[in-house]
Amino acid sequence: MESYDIIVIGAGITGLSSAYHLKEENKDLKIAIVERMPTFAQGNTGKSDAAFRDIFTSEMNYKLSSSSIAFYRHVQEDLGFDLGMRFNGYMFLMDEEELNSEKIDKVRKRSKTEILSRDEISNLGIVVRPSREAMEIMNLKEIGGALFGKNCGILEPQNIASFYAGELEKMGVEFFYSTNVEKLNLEPVKRLDYPGEPFIWQEKKIGSIETKNGKMYADQYILATDVWVNSLLDPIGIDSHIRPKKRQVFQVSGDGIKRMVNMDYRGRDGIFPFTILPGPRIVMRPEPGSGSFWISYNDEIGRDFTLEDDPQPEMEFYYKNNLMVLREYIPVFNESRVTGAWAGYYSENTIDGTYYIFREMNLIIATGSSGSGIMKGDSAGRIVAALASGKEKARLYNGTEVPVEALGIKNRRVEREELVI
Repeated sequence: MESYDIIVIGAGITGLSSAYHLKEENKDLKIAIVERMPTFAQGNTGKSDAAFRDIFTSEMNYKLSSSSIAFYRHVQEDLGFDLGMRFNGYMFLMDEEELNSEKIDKVRKRSKTEILSRDEISNLGIVVRPSREAMEIMNLKEIGGALFGKNCGILEPQNIASFYAGELEKMGVEFFYSTNVEKLNLEPVKRLDYPGEPFIWQEKKIGSIETKNGKMYADQYILATDVWVNSLLDPIGIDSHIRPKKRQVFQVSGDGIKRMVNMDYRGRDGIFPFTILPGPRIVMRPEPGSGSFWISYNDEIGRDFTLEDDPQPEMEFYYKNNLMVLREYIPVFNESRVTGAWAGYYSENTIDGTYYIFREMNLIIATGSSGSGIMKGDSAGRIVAALASGKEKARLYNGTEVPVEALGIKNRRVEREELVI
């Protein structure tokens, strides 16, 4: 098959963004994107909560997210491509101790925020003090207030992926859909055509990738297959440093929920904020089109690292876990019903919860988004492009410069995030 300058494996947000910024920088690059699904963004990108925030304690997380948000805003407002981007805000419900902590002070110094009072939260239909019995048995917290992030909100994952894919097609990037990459073929940089190559004393590279249609060749390869990186890296002895964690989303509807979804954080007509309960940190993502909430929870202990091709949502998990907490804080959930559900995976960086972007030979690995692939996706793509081009720093959309090695392995410079959902 034909040879390329760069082959990107994976057509999710990270792969699309990486190819886009590579091609933007060098129009002459011959790039192919290989994807096992019938079209782009059919893996975890399309199954995400599809929200964005710039309220983080980690400086790196703030840089990556705030620049990506600025670029998406540019695409929607200046280029006129509707991303379904709505700045309805993030509302972190917290007890008084957390609300007055140093980590929240740190967040407020970087981002546009507001503190909401108990009365303002009560006016939204939220119970700030659950029953004593519920607090004792279920480890619930009394709500002391809320941290409200203003440069935060929701968007449509297919829309942002469609923007990148459409631009890439215009720029002449070739897409190979329904093409599963089965193997990365190791070869010596200098071939001797001797059986058993490559030997330990030979410099190695990825010479080709194996697909059902045969081999494909490139000078460089970008592996952006999210949780599926290990199936390709394990056989050649490269550690991705990530593990898969199943995540479930339940679409919940009802008359009371519809009324709630259609109000803003002041109780006026609008869109309810993306809301995080104080503990357990259940997430409520408003879906204004259907007047429902998408409910999710990132369970850690007790949730294994098994990776399935077609993960299914567990209805019992919602009813015995999520709903039991939701109804104590938000009474309208007592008269709600599940109208849809799906499951996907986080490519979980278990050390600091932020992207790994690093090079091994002529292969660049971009994974470990840990559930924040969309909100940091544009910045991640720019860092991948800089690394592939041999640059020491990546210039993000808002002008911030990030050393490419800062998200790597050997010289990594990332703080562990304290404001975790």
